[in-house]
Amino acid sequence: MTKKEKILLKIQEEELKLLKEFIRICSQNKIKYFALGGSLLGAVRHKGFIPWDDDMDLGIPRNDFEKFTNEIDFNKYNKNYILESSEVNLGVIQYKLKSGVQILGEKYEVCLDIFPLDGMPVNKLQKFFFERKILFYRMLYKFSVIDQVVDKDRGAFENLLFKIAKLLKLNKFISTSLMNCKLNKLIKTYDYSSSRYVGNILGRYRSKEIVEKNFFGKGVLLPFEDIYINCPVNYDCYLKNIYCDYMQLPPVEDRIPHFEELKNK
Repeated sequence: MTKKEKILLKIQEEELKLLKEFIRICSQNKIKYFALGGSLLGAVRHKGFIPWDDDMDLGIPRNDFEKFTNEIDFNKYNKNYILESSEVNLGVIQYKLKSGVQILGEKYEVCLDIFPLDGMPVNKLQKFFFERKILFYRMLYKFSVIDQVVDKDRGAFENLLFKIAKLLKLNKFISTSLMNCKLNKLIKTYDYSSSRYVGNILGRYRSKEIVEKNFFGKGVLLPFEDIYINCPVNYDCYLKNIYCDYMQLPPVEDRIPHFEELKNK
């Protein structure tokens, strides 16, 4: 086993411990959650972690998300776990439940990414303009923290905009706290419980993460390593919406873990 494989395996082991604690907290506080993105893909395709992945993505409907982030005393459960807001990297409103771990003499951050699930308008025209408004404020937010943003998945047009923003030093003229406040307020416009369409509005896959609420339903338990994790009832349609042929493995060169980004420097 190579050094990278040992590190990846250890990070996955620690994330699984963190996930078990997260599930216990949600169960005791009657908080609904769902596996999202690569974590859901891992549960369906691999019955656990994607072998080369160390991400853990989870979504909580807005009302429960507010309860989870504002009302729970995490010290009561484990003093080694920290819940903190993490909004800089992609301009995504999310929280991280995290801890640190020592692996082969080096310190790594192990975390779960926890996203709010919010509602979207049904009307196509309203949906179009609502999404564009979100993208606009998200872009301004990114410009405000342009020296801290790391996003390798940007397209050519976005890269051009970022180069111009950096050249003009737009971060000096845009308030990060104001943009954060506007984004937070905007994504709460449509109530999850009364919306037909819901999802992780500021997720990496953007509109692909917006689906009919009945895709989530009450959830279905799927095996994940040595436990079961709550997943959208219609996980097949959800995954097809994001990945298309999700059972097809990516090329070997694209099977890259994220732990190098998690490593403390």
